[in-house]
Amino acid sequence: MIRFLLMVNKLGQTRVCQYYGVTFTIEERTVLEAEIIRKCISRRPEQCAFLEHRDFKVVYRRYASLYLIIGAEGEEENEMALLELIHCIVETLDKYFENVCELDIMMNLDKTHVIIDEMIMNGCIVETNRENILSPMELLDKQTNSPWGKAFVNN
Repeated sequence: MIRFLLMVNKLGQTRVCQYYGVTFTIEERTVLEAEIIRKCISRRPEQCAFLEHRDFKVVYRRYASLYLIIGAEGEEENEMALLELIHCIVETLDKYFENVCELDIMMNLDKTHVIIDEMIMNGCIVETNRENILSPMELLDKQTNSPWGKAFVNN
């Protein structure tokens, strides 16, 4: 079961974090994130993208200036499937934002969270089809661009 997802820039600044089914205090999350980020960023490109930290299997991948990091718990978790999920997340964000970058994620944090929530629910992968994931986003965008939506957003 997936316990957390992090998007981090190459300087180690967390851009997106989502936790599933674990109750950490803010201090515990900060320490956990710092330890994992430090481990992932310090690894060389030729090293394996899987590591273990505490009780978590950590899978990460670097895309340009962003690291996507997933922490899972349990022996039954398949690291290759998690790596494929990371790739699917990036492809979906790339399709929605048309060549996604760190700035797109920061300026549209709410949309990024909605897309991730369409893919992962309570730590389980529920959808990987990009069309199904992005269809609610298209509806939201249409609603926002309608006269009623513009009036609502501007007030």
